[in-house]
Amino acid sequence: MDVNEIKNNGGSKVADTSSLDDFIKANHKKKFRFGIIAALLCAVYWGVWYVPGYAVWEMPDFLPAAMVNMENAGYGSDVTYTMACILLCLVNAIIDTLILFIWNGALGKIGELKRTFVEFKAANIYFVYAGICGAGAVFGTYVAAQFLNPGFAAVAGVLYALVGTIMSVLYLHQKVTKRGYIAVVIMIVGAFVLFAGTIFGGAESSNMTLGIIGGAMCAICWGLEGTFAGKALDYCEPDCGIQLRFFWETVLWIIVCVVLAISGVPIFSTMASIVTDPYILLVVILLGFSFAWCYVTWYKSFPFIGVARGQAIGSLYAACSIVFMVLFFGVDNAIGGHDMAHVLPTIGGLIICLFGSYLIATEDAEGLVSLKDDSVMGGE
Repeated sequence: MDVNEIKNNGGSKVADTSSLDDFIKANHKKKFRFGIIAALLCAVYWGVWYVPGYAVWEMPDFLPAAMVNMENAGYGSDVTYTMACILLCLVNAIIDTLILFIWNGALGKIGELKRTFVEFKAANIYFVYAGICGAGAVFGTYVAAQFLNPGFAAVAGVLYALVGTIMSVLYLHQKVTKRGYIAVVIMIVGAFVLFAGTIFGGAESSNMTLGIIGGAMCAICWGLEGTFAGKALDYCEPDCGIQLRFFWETVLWIIVCVVLAISGVPIFSTMASIVTDPYILLVVILLGFSFAWCYVTWYKSFPFIGVARGQAIGSLYAACSIVFMVLFFGVDNAIGGHDMAHVLPTIGGLIICLFGSYLIATEDAEGLVSLKDDSVMGGE
């Protein structure tokens, strides 16, 4: 073999290597783009979820009737509202579980679902944790929306990106750049504006303490859920993971509601109205569909862009929810009133928190070794 032939062979190998690198980079960008789109769709579906979630409280034969039955049984106003939130959490979890089971069946993933369920230590245990945390987040959202307003509940939930970022460092051992830490500080300021402004701004509430606790619950629990889900998705497929997460949430709420019923709380007294009243059934189905697709896109974004970035982009749901709520129900019902004491804490906290989320979401993706969670914040 002469010198020219050796050079040609060497050049061919270099060209092949360069072509492979280009293919890997192009494939990475394609998957990264898919993850971004999935997270954006999550924000839209999540925002839509607040509309049927508010409308269902206006159906007199369902939650209002259940609350009347509880009051007749001797329970106070705050307790009946809290019990109604638990009932709605159960209904939401059941309809989501059914919709996602049909979804997995249509995708031919029942066998994979069974395998994931059996692999308890490897993956399913994390979805038990995710289901418990998700249940706490949904319950906190309904409590915050009822005892304060839906706008406060939505913006408080944005802080889950803050919790998720902190947990991604402490639990998933991800690297965070200076930009990421700045984003954390900004979101803490946003949290202070929202919560302090709501507390001292004279927001109307029958029990502000419960509303504040509910807002904190949805932020903390959704942040923890994203962390556990991100860990579990290293071992299983996202569609199966979502199914298990809602299955365990449903189990939790069934246990809670059965215990309450045994204790004498008439919590199941109006469940039949869901089937007998077509309007209630329609609202419940819309509630389930919007939340199910929100979770499908949310979980699918994690393997491609990471937990922290997926949560940060998904936090745009708060802006979407306020827009949808104002369009369908007006400003008063969406954020509690027209006056600045109601508007400034909610909108100001939202803008500040979304700016912090923007810093995380636009963290430089170059240098990511994999699309898993180990360098989601950009790393060094």
